[in-house]
Amino acid sequence: MKERVLMSFLLVMVIGTGITAKLYKWVDENGKVHYSDKVPPEHNKYAREQMNDQGVVTESINRDLTPEEKLQKAAELKQAQELAEQKLLEAKRLEKERNAILKSYSSEDQIIRLKQERLDSLTRNIEMAEENLVIQEKNHEDLLKRAADRERNGQVVSQAFLAQIDKLKEQIEYQKQFIADKKVEIGETMTKYDGELAKYRKYMGIDSE
Repeated sequence: MKERVLMSFLLVMVIGTGITAKLYKWVDENGKVHYSDKVPPEHNKYAREQMNDQGVVTESINRDLTPEEKLQKAAELKQAQELAEQKLLEAKRLEKERNAILKSYSSEDQIIRLKQERLDSLTRNIEMAEENLVIQEKNHEDLLKRAADRERNGQVVSQAFLAQIDKLKEQIEYQKQFIADKKVEIGETMTKYDGELAKYRKYMGIDSE
């Protein structure tokens, strides 16, 4: 009853001034209800309601946050902003990827054909390198035998002959590395074109099943 009388009095005062003013209501930690057209700074820590001159609540205002809550709020806001930025960057990346895929390929068959052509080329390179490797290893073995025969016969093995053996050995090692690299490239090629095909189907809305 006392609360209603006080509120009515305040409303009459507001109306009587002829000025549209704000009226706030809040409850402190002791349960005491306050009405005023201004909220003291030390009472900003309480949640409050703003009312019009008819006593109708027009806005609910939350209490001020504690320093700890402000820090938490700032951290959450920063995290949300970073997440939004990441989503935007990812959307841009996907759009760029989509444009590149659709610009590079006109059909699934084209991707499959290019993949097979590249695999066939790599396979031929490996086969040729393996054939050369067999020949080089045989030549290297023959040179080593000739050098051993000369030593057994008391002949001097010339530096030029030894250099020829070393050079052939280097060629063999190069050929082995070439074969190994091409085999790795086969795996990379399969991964690349399988991925391109999956992306093409996704962006074209084609069921991969």
